[in-house]
Amino acid sequence: MLHKKYLTILAVLVCLQTVVPAQECAIGLQDTQKGMHVVMENCKSIGTFSLGGIYEGGWEKLTYYYPLPWAGTFITIKVNDKTYVNSIDPRDGIKMDQYVTQPPTVEGDKITVKWMLPENVYVEENLELIDNSTLIHLRIRNDNPGKALNLGARLHLDTMLGDNDGAPIYVPGEGLKETEEEYSGKDFNFKYWKAYNRKDKPDIVSTGILDGKLTYPDRLVIANWKKSTRTAWDYAPQEGTSVLGDSAVILYYYPAPVASGQTRDILTGYGSGEPVLKKISEITEIVLDNITGEYCMGQDVIMKVDVGSRIEMQGEISLEILNNTGDLQYSKKTSTGVVKAESVKSIKFTYRVPQDAFYDQYNVTATLYDGLGNNIDAKSTKFTVNATKCTGVIKEEEEPAQGPNWVLLGLLLLIIIAAVIFVLSRAKGEVLVKKVKQGDRVVVSAFNNSEEDLRGCVLEDRIPEGAEVDISTLHVRRRHTRLVLDVGALKAGQKATMEYRIRGVNVVPKAIFKWEGGEKLSQ
Repeated sequence: MLHKKYLTILAVLVCLQTVVPAQECAIGLQDTQKGMHVVMENCKSIGTFSLGGIYEGGWEKLTYYYPLPWAGTFITIKVNDKTYVNSIDPRDGIKMDQYVTQPPTVEGDKITVKWMLPENVYVEENLELIDNSTLIHLRIRNDNPGKALNLGARLHLDTMLGDNDGAPIYVPGEGLKETEEEYSGKDFNFKYWKAYNRKDKPDIVSTGILDGKLTYPDRLVIANWKKSTRTAWDYAPQEGTSVLGDSAVILYYYPAPVASGQTRDILTGYGSGEPVLKKISEITEIVLDNITGEYCMGQDVIMKVDVGSRIEMQGEISLEILNNTGDLQYSKKTSTGVVKAESVKSIKFTYRVPQDAFYDQYNVTATLYDGLGNNIDAKSTKFTVNATKCTGVIKEEEEPAQGPNWVLLGLLLLIIIAAVIFVLSRAKGEVLVKKVKQGDRVVVSAFNNSEEDLRGCVLEDRIPEGAEVDISTLHVRRRHTRLVLDVGALKAGQKATMEYRIRGVNVVPKAIFKWEGGEKLSQ
């Protein structure tokens, strides 16, 4: 694969051969007061872009190739099983240049480009300058009469901070990441991410904003750009692969049904920022395992306290939780262990919400002490408990139950056990799992031919390592060499299906369908 500097030389030669000045292919929007500069491509790979920000009075790179646009920072639009991409970089995907209906145009504080895809899907990309950031807004509208479509998007950012093309990425609750990683589901619980121009004493920092009024992604991948830029949609990060030579961040917004005439809006923010570490040693963040900050009675609240230091240090962290009346509910002090210089370390705490906490707000305070016991920093956050959003809650005004009839309960228990054994044994013998491959198309199906509903169902397929996979079914997660679909309950007579396309390999492994009390391999 060509190094970026050679790609840059080739790009220059192409521009010379076609006699199109580079500046004519770049549409720019710059605001020194807001501290942001956006540049969008207007000739080839239309709509790809680069971003810059002001640091100490000068403009610096936040993405590669700034102040010219770059095909390595691009969008992908997913329409059912088709993938459209506005960059020439990916090997797969249908190129969008041929479907442009409005070339990049400056409209006030934003640059807008529009496409109309063959399925009558209208796509609009807006890059809007806001204070110290750029609002990246994708609008996808289904103009197909009377037909719903599954519409999704992917944003691929080629991060470059100043002169560092291999910027390390800071993830709250995880620290500074230097290798490929992915976050989804319960592991995806942070509201922002940052990129640094260097690990120690960074002076150019960018911030990607995920929460607030923006659209929270379904998945975030920290990737090696040289590998990820060749993919239009699916990318599987490899454990241990360094990103320090060339880093990128990929945001996924999985396809979702959009009715005819309806629009799906996707928004995220990326711009300049500050390093998380501002003091010599401090608490940089408190991260809850639930992004909403809402919990139920009896549920564990998992908190990660990030401790950062510019020098090697070892101290203690104290965590206290008070309810809304100021009563202490939890208190724990633990050692930070050794925090290495110019690093961030996460310390984990777990608190179980009381069963009687029907409606309450909890205040969490973490305090950092140095090795001599001196208080050097403190941070706070909150979480809430709301019984109306929890299932299985007993209302306080209900009459207390009468004493149990133990004989009747015993008979009832025996009946239930016998029924469960019968249902599970019946279901195990009447579940059918099939895996069919035709060309590059793979369909895995699980049929519940029993007369009983199955619960806790998961459909899982294994794929060869390094395979290029394009997933068609909604909500399928890729975990390295596994594709996983959380089915949940599968009613009697129903089936669950996972469909995807795979290229360059033969699919040999069998798929497996699991449920509470059983599992079965595909035929």
